[in-house]
Amino acid sequence: MSDQDELSRIRIAVDEADDALASALDARTRAVKAFVQLRSRNPDGYYTLARSTEVLSHLREKIRDFPESGLEPVLREVLSACDAIVRPVRITYAGAEGGLAHEAARKHFGASAQLVSLDEVGAVVDEVARGEASFGVVALETSSDGAVSATLDALATTDVMICAELTVPVSFHLVSRTGNGTDLDKIYVTSSSYQSCERWLRAHFARATVIDVPSLSMAAQLAAEDHGAAAIATQTIAEKLGLRFVKEHIEDQAGAEVRFAVVGGDLPARTGTDRTVFAVALHDSPGALYKALKPFADRGVNLTRLESRPARGEPWRYVFFVELDGHVTDRPVLTATEELRGASRWLKVLGSYPRPA
Repeated sequence: MSDQDELSRIRIAVDEADDALASALDARTRAVKAFVQLRSRNPDGYYTLARSTEVLSHLREKIRDFPESGLEPVLREVLSACDAIVRPVRITYAGAEGGLAHEAARKHFGASAQLVSLDEVGAVVDEVARGEASFGVVALETSSDGAVSATLDALATTDVMICAELTVPVSFHLVSRTGNGTDLDKIYVTSSSYQSCERWLRAHFARATVIDVPSLSMAAQLAAEDHGAAAIATQTIAEKLGLRFVKEHIEDQAGAEVRFAVVGGDLPARTGTDRTVFAVALHDSPGALYKALKPFADRGVNLTRLESRPARGEPWRYVFFVELDGHVTDRPVLTATEELRGASRWLKVLGSYPRPA
């Protein structure tokens, strides 16, 4: 077979695959619409579809050749669009529009979800607890400063649980209307984005006037309206406003990341590759921590993180936050946790969910 014949065969295969993809998307949409009609005919009936996590896990096993790095974003956008047909999914996140929490929420739930910005972690958790939001997205840990106390405290004092997690790199970009950096005389920033990129800005745009504004979205909007201005922004907000990159990844500390928790009201089913997080308050006695952790070691359960925080309202008492491999319904984890519960002052499971792929 000649190279030209091979090229023709490849083109036909690509066209056939595109047709099959279009048919599959339409078929899934028709099935989801049929589900909506079924529910409308019998509103008192209990009808559910498979959760997104279950669908993703199933499809990962079936899809062999598609690039792994792009698989989940593509699938999440499809699931997000279908979820919007069933009912608009309201997702709250803690932080400003266009910030890292916004990026995490969009990455996990897709562009079709209704994403709502709230100022504080407590407000996000409260909305989920009251059922006003389906899920919330809050920072759980940063690579530079460790665990986020506000998130741990909020989870420890409500019935809301972690049901997924994802990691977002701390990435900031210099963006403008034109993408041309030679004619910039002002740069709009937030205080936090400026702190992350201060050395780079001084090295490359020392003569530009730096203007502090309340949010990344406002910074980007002002840059979009001013030919001689740029802004520090995330990719999400830059794409939304159609801004061009003057320079990508201008953060001073490369490799910084934030781990976000997706919080909800239900406990995800076990998958076999899970993570459990719990908080425990121990009795004040010699060897209390050793005795608390021994049941897990005895059963071969791997503890991956242990951190103590002051107990709220109890001076000089501490709560330990523990992460481990396994689901809370796994027999070794369950029996060790119940043994610890009986020997502690208080214990609460904060989440048990699939580990990120």
